[in-house]
Amino acid sequence: MKVLIKAGLVLGAPKPLRNVYIGIDEGQIKVISKEQPEDYDYAEYVIGGENRVVAPAFVTTHSFLYLYPFRYRIFSGKANAFQLMSTLSPNDIYYFSLMGAYHLVKTGVTTVVTSGPNLDMIARAVSEVGLKPVLAVGVDCPDSKEDWEREFTTLYNRWSNKNENRVILRLCSDTYSKEVFEISEQYNLPILLERFVSLENISGNAVNIIGLGGGARKDLDIIKQKGFHLALTPSYEISQFPLSQYKPSISIDLSPTFDIRHEVSTSLTRLILTPEESLYAMTIWGYTQLKYNDRGAIENGKVADLVVFEVREPPAFPLDYDSPYESIIFNLSTPETVLVNGEAVLDGGVPLNVGIKHIEKAMERLEDVDKRMVKPARHLEKD
Repeated sequence: MKVLIKAGLVLGAPKPLRNVYIGIDEGQIKVISKEQPEDYDYAEYVIGGENRVVAPAFVTTHSFLYLYPFRYRIFSGKANAFQLMSTLSPNDIYYFSLMGAYHLVKTGVTTVVTSGPNLDMIARAVSEVGLKPVLAVGVDCPDSKEDWEREFTTLYNRWSNKNENRVILRLCSDTYSKEVFEISEQYNLPILLERFVSLENISGNAVNIIGLGGGARKDLDIIKQKGFHLALTPSYEISQFPLSQYKPSISIDLSPTFDIRHEVSTSLTRLILTPEESLYAMTIWGYTQLKYNDRGAIENGKVADLVVFEVREPPAFPLDYDSPYESIIFNLSTPETVLVNGEAVLDGGVPLNVGIKHIEKAMERLEDVDKRMVKPARHLEKD
């Protein structure tokens, strides 16, 4: 399908572009030009106007998608994540992950790395919304299966293909580090290293590490020396120096806002990254860490995973062309359109693949879980 976008501002090219056309065909960006390309006179899908801002769609390096409805309670200590996990059925996990994915597509995220039990159900929910799941199989994690190698093999055969790896590993202790590093090298896939696991205590030949925890990690020197990667959740972490030298990605973990642009705005206000680097953190740096080298930039030949914002009135108006990166982080609200492989999964700010009926079903599931979590009241007898 041919798609034509007329953009007043494009971010994600080597430099910001003003008033250009983006031509998309067969899911790839084919042309970027100042003049409307002739081959797109009869494009099937046209998004037009000088008041559009286009950027690469966003990627989050890690999340607990299935706990999305409980994020406030867990953050405030009113609920225990492990207790919740033990009460959730596979269908609960599916619908709660659907709610989380619905939220993410409305914030411009199209690729989401997620952990948790029953990863197959989570992947189905994310795919139902039209997004791309990357499943982080837990190894010796509180929410992982004991037979993690079998789970990895099953999910890898089911969800990955020669063009796109959808399964990685998440290491939560040093017990199985050697086995995990061997699988990482064999399949050429990255390993999420939990923030409480330090490379200083791990044996084996690590190849591709993404260290969660940002500047709070104790093994930053090793990560820098080995050329490994870093992911951070700025609202959870405090860094006293810029992290741009690590080219970090953004993890939304289970933050209360569950909003990647809130996280990068926090990285700006804490002087962790510059405005331009913040865009890179939620686009090309994140995709590169996952070995999705065909995404994250607006260039010919890249996969057309794009987010389009409309700038017409406050709070997304006026657009400051002298500070374009700040504008996309602080100024723009819900995307108008989100494209995955050149096809719209959100249009007019509305998700196209799931609707209110799905959310109502998820709310019914949430009510059932709440009832299960309520302990019977103890009635005291009167003397």
